Amino acid sequence: MKKIKIANELLNNTLNIYIKEFVQNYNLNIRELEEGKCLDESLIRFHNCVSYIETENFDITGWMLFEIPIFYAFCFRNERTNQKFDLAAWDLGEVIPRYLDENWCERDCKSINEAIANYSF
Repeated sequence: MKKIKIANELLNNTLNIYIKEFVQNYNLNIRELEEGKCLDESLIRFHNCVSYIETENFDITGWMLFEIPIFYAFCFRNERTNQKFDLAAWDLGEVIPRYLDENWCERDCKSINEAIANYSF
């Protein structure tokens, strides 16, 4: 799935108006992001997450960008299946799949599917 299709799928499923505006802004800046000309670090981090989803060949159908609780964390949720996963964009260019364990602690893992399988909430 190409980046713009991933972003549009997230946009179509996202419920929060502010997050929808963020994804719309991403769509408007995707060319600059691809060319390395965008200076907005939040958009760059999200672009890294979208690129990671594309690289993992993860089917994002039905998923939304649910929350951005802190600058590096992007939380995704599938409302139909009630599945969740997080992506941490620590450094620009580095993305790590994560999940919350039963004690609400963030845990790193190796793939989106592993994060989904281990997410406790």
